[in-house]
Amino acid sequence: MQRLSWLNSDLTEQGITDSTSWCIAIITCFATLSVISGLDYGIKTISQTAFLLGNFLLLTVFFLDAPWYLLNVMVQSLGYHIQHFIEIGFYTDAFAQLATGEGAPNDGKGANQAWMDWWTIFYWGWWISWAPFVGTFMARISRGRTIRNVFLYTLSVPFVYAIVWFGTFGGAAIRMHRRATFLSDMGLELHNSSDFYLHTSSDFRPAGAGKCYSVPESLNHADYAAAGKYVTDTKVSPVCAFSYKDDAGYWFDLMGQYHGMGPFLVAVSLFTTVLYFVTSSDSGSLVVDLIANNGRESHVVQRVFWAITEGAVALALLRAGGPESLSALQSISICAGLPFTVVIMLMCTALWRALKIDQKHMPARDQRVDWALPLYGGIFDILEFVLTLGKSGLPQSKAVLDFFLGLFAPPLLLWKSLRGLAALQTAQPSTALQDGFMAAACSLTYSAWIILQILTGAEVENASGLWGIAWTSFVGFAVLVASVRHTVRAHFKIEGSGLEDLVSALFFWPQTLAQMVQQVDTPQKPSMKEVELGEEQLNPSVEKKEAEI
Repeated sequence: MQRLSWLNSDLTEQGITDSTSWCIAIITCFATLSVISGLDYGIKTISQTAFLLGNFLLLTVFFLDAPWYLLNVMVQSLGYHIQHFIEIGFYTDAFAQLATGEGAPNDGKGANQAWMDWWTIFYWGWWISWAPFVGTFMARISRGRTIRNVFLYTLSVPFVYAIVWFGTFGGAAIRMHRRATFLSDMGLELHNSSDFYLHTSSDFRPAGAGKCYSVPESLNHADYAAAGKYVTDTKVSPVCAFSYKDDAGYWFDLMGQYHGMGPFLVAVSLFTTVLYFVTSSDSGSLVVDLIANNGRESHVVQRVFWAITEGAVALALLRAGGPESLSALQSISICAGLPFTVVIMLMCTALWRALKIDQKHMPARDQRVDWALPLYGGIFDILEFVLTLGKSGLPQSKAVLDFFLGLFAPPLLLWKSLRGLAALQTAQPSTALQDGFMAAACSLTYSAWIILQILTGAEVENASGLWGIAWTSFVGFAVLVASVRHTVRAHFKIEGSGLEDLVSALFFWPQTLAQMVQQVDTPQKPSMKEVELGEEQLNPSVEKKEAEI
């Protein structure tokens, strides 16, 4: 807004905070009105308007810049994406993350460590933190559509549009920067001043913004004097160099170079940005409202409450700590993306199994045997009891006791699990000697893990490397527990995988051991499928009559 002279160019920090507060208040008001109007009228109308204005800017820049060049950029960028998709997906910049003297590259070819931290970890964490909101909103607006359609239109169409969008604006921005750099070099070479072609204007520019240059019609240079050597569009001027100190403002430099239409395109950009903020806010309010109301449509007052609350929180943070407080909130949301990554992985597994059940490739929960004690049950029911203010029940004392036995005496629970399983097996059950060997191995590895960790923490002489052996012992212990869990699961025909067994043993071994003991001690009820098969065997005449009918 300072570039459009809508605000003074010499604003103080308090002035910037006040103007930002007004922007938040205006966006919140529009978002509230949109939420009141509902999904089909308010949110849909504003989002479509923002999309149309964005396409207007896209096509305007495409035709006013260099269309053939931009098309080449799109095709070339798509090729780069396909070529490096697998590589970048697994790229961790392992060597650059090492400290100097610890194996860091010294050939100058590796990226700075900040690149990995900012453009990869930050980028992934940012989008993962958006996943609950975007996923819930996509599910809400996709009601009635098939899973195939949702995957097709949420993965393919946005990807193609992103190629066109970034190819156009990114290609135009790179071209502008290269033209500005060329004019700076020509000014230094021909006139001994890199600022010879510097564009002079009274328009506001931030202190850290890159320099802008007026494009000349010709160059007095031997290499460019011949006809056709220097070809340029002087109406696409001035061209500005990119500066990291004003990276956000480079968009307005790009909009300001086309045929003197800079103020108009900048105004359209600002208005479109406001609309996109409004759509993000009202969509977020809708999602929070759905979550708070267990997916049911609520009264409009509740939606208004969430819309106003979002704006009020942003205003309170801004007024209390300035712009840095909003950056801190953003950092917190990004940090929340790391633990939520585990949740997303579990949800992907759950979705995969739900689809297998839907396609009859896996029996439904009421038609198969399941764990008598789930991993999230037992002692963890205490947390649910507290969160529900006593509405849920407390865990059984045996489940709590088994959890602590699994924590302090895991060989005992492993032995009980193996002997209980041997009593249930009819074909080649394990002997007491075999089970005793497994329990002894469990005791040895678990005790070694604890003792070696204590020695390492006590800084015993020549014991600094024992922590590696300690964690190796723990992994061995987890593998033993996972193998027994796999055997128990196979006996009871419980759905799962070896990877799940290993993860359970690594991170939740006390609960995993308690789970196995509960499973072998609990009398098993036949599944619905077994009941149906039993009824068919007892009443074969009924099935025969139904077939005849």
